[in-house]
Amino acid sequence: MPDPEEQVRRDIRDVRARWRTRQVLDAAVRLINSGGLHGMSMQALAKEAQISVGLIYSYFGGKEDVVVAVVADLAEQIRREVDAGIAAAGADPVERLAAGFGGYCVAMDAHRNAGLLTYRQSAELGAAARERLKEAERETFVPLTAVVREAADAGLLADGVSPEMLVFDLTVLAQVWALKHWHFPEGYGVDRFVADQVATLVRPALTPTSQKGTRT
Repeated sequence: MPDPEEQVRRDIRDVRARWRTRQVLDAAVRLINSGGLHGMSMQALAKEAQISVGLIYSYFGGKEDVVVAVVADLAEQIRREVDAGIAAAGADPVERLAAGFGGYCVAMDAHRNAGLLTYRQSAELGAAARERLKEAERETFVPLTAVVREAADAGLLADGVSPEMLVFDLTVLAQVWALKHWHFPEGYGVDRFVADQVATLVRPALTPTSQKGTRT
């Protein structure tokens, strides 16, 4: 059995490390979105995060590692929202699909700056870092792919609809919300966006009988 006092100390260290990491990631998003990747030195990042440069290097190997961590963190937030939406939707594959898409959009809405960073700065990274970004993004496709497959297996997709293309379109739409939300009139929020896209994209992809299952 581990010593209880030692376990408490470990727990405190873990909490502190997560808190420090969050400080660094949030600071990186602010700096990169205001001045680009080239404008984010490790010294500037330390100042913005209000911690020492040495402490940052204890968590990250350099700027590229920080950017990859920001994107991986966003991917985790997306997975969390998508999984929660799907779980709350019940057993109906159509409702699960709509809810999963809604969760993706909500996550992108809550983390718009991190989403913008992904698109603006990925070209400035090295090949290995870009591949890590792609892998993080691929992970966000997994739960939506699963529910689209559920709908396909249940015979709920219209003839000619590609499950892979439907997943791609839904994820791109969710990501575009973070980039182009300003395009819509004042007061047009993410909930309305989700409802409109479900009506525009999801319903036409379903068989006539399954379309009744999508709520807006």
